[in-house]
Amino acid sequence: MSSETVMLGTKPIRVIDKLPSPEEVFKLPKLTWGNILTKVLGPAAIPLGMAIGSGEWLMGPSVAAAYGLGLFWLVWVGMIQQTVYNCWWARMVVMTGEPINVLLARVPPKDFWSTLSMIFSFLRMFWPGWASAAATGALAIALGRIPSAAEAEMVRWTGVALFLLCAFLVTIGGKIESTLEIAEKAMIIFILVSLLFIVIPLSVTPAALAAAAAGIVSVGYIPKGVDILLFAGWYAYIGDAAAANADGSGYWRDKGYGTGSVVGYIPAVIGGKKVALSPLGAIFKLTPENLRTWKVWERLTYLDMWLIFFIGGLFGMYLPSLAVASLVPVGTQLPAWGIAAHVANEFAARVGGRWGFYFIALIGLMILFSTQLGVVDRLVRILTDVSWTSIGRLREWAKGDVRRVYYLLLAIYLVFGCISLWTAAPLIILLIGANVVHFYGLWLIPVLTYVDRKLLPKELRAPIWMPIISWTLWAFHVLFAVALTLYYGFGIKIF
Repeated sequence: MSSETVMLGTKPIRVIDKLPSPEEVFKLPKLTWGNILTKVLGPAAIPLGMAIGSGEWLMGPSVAAAYGLGLFWLVWVGMIQQTVYNCWWARMVVMTGEPINVLLARVPPKDFWSTLSMIFSFLRMFWPGWASAAATGALAIALGRIPSAAEAEMVRWTGVALFLLCAFLVTIGGKIESTLEIAEKAMIIFILVSLLFIVIPLSVTPAALAAAAAGIVSVGYIPKGVDILLFAGWYAYIGDAAAANADGSGYWRDKGYGTGSVVGYIPAVIGGKKVALSPLGAIFKLTPENLRTWKVWERLTYLDMWLIFFIGGLFGMYLPSLAVASLVPVGTQLPAWGIAAHVANEFAARVGGRWGFYFIALIGLMILFSTQLGVVDRLVRILTDVSWTSIGRLREWAKGDVRRVYYLLLAIYLVFGCISLWTAAPLIILLIGANVVHFYGLWLIPVLTYVDRKLLPKELRAPIWMPIISWTLWAFHVLFAVALTLYYGFGIKIF
């Protein structure tokens, strides 16, 4: 590999002579559909596991219970926007070996935008509200009923236990990304199979199906007087976190996609080994051979997004909301301290057995735990990546072992995260974090446009329709940011 460097924006980047092929990275004789599905695809399962949580099991059903299914049109619109946007930034990661939060440091002024992204990521993910919400499912199973405000302390302490379990899981395995991918895939399969083949067939009503079909084509419909905090938070989390999806980009580097295979990854402390994670990304020489290999990596990245993230996100959002609309009347407010098992009683009554109550509580627990597991790693990963690439003394202190930084930050996060569980009810915590996304997207999409159109070589820029569709996502962020500011700052409602 060449040790040559060139300037890319405000920082140098390594230039490699040959871009490793997927066959070389994953040790395959040739790519087939079988090994693509089992060994190559997978990073998108981690954000999908996080997506089927706040938006799909909490905010989507809350919207469906309160306002019906008339907003279903926004699900497919939002999923198309976010999947195209994800493909746009993911190709930047695969070609440079740098997660987006690190790549932003290349935009003037140096390190400003990467530091800002770290701050926004912290603000939206610091509160471990998913652990608290998952705890309501665990307690529903233990108590045999939905917890109430009287069990708030039990919910919080159970949330602490689940939060610590998430932290334990990111300590084991050779590569943290691999551990998360395996865990998230297993939980996603259980969740989607349970919803698609058990919950929906046993609960859905013709009236709900008709309302869903009407909602899917009712483009532009917004219920009058809609709760802006709930509405905006739900849209933000339709597919993980809208524009903030980019802060999960480190998984493609750690999986070994593109130049990520020569940059390194974050290993686990139990079962892993010291890995030389380069503080600089890498880009390949624009030779015909490298460009052909790049096109293969690009197609695999798109396939990962559309096959796993997009399809899983659609099912994940539509199915729980459809079940809720079939089980509770429009205008229902879901319980604040029993949110994971919100329709357990209704489903049990429909199927005529207590097993239905426990089954719904288990699904809710699994859905919200999968999100918290991803969040625990993602926040610590962002803080680690940005500090590792920008602070030379930190690398010296760690003696080149990125695990020292990662697990120190994880320990600090655990302390402050556990304390924060005593601040508010689970759904309120999650709604606040979801709405931070809109203010994140206001500046992130313009800065990524600068990276794509100004910093990257012409041969590697995205087709123009990708940034254009990403800017429609930006327009939605502007709309919701303005609506939230007017309402909570000045008492003015625009919906």
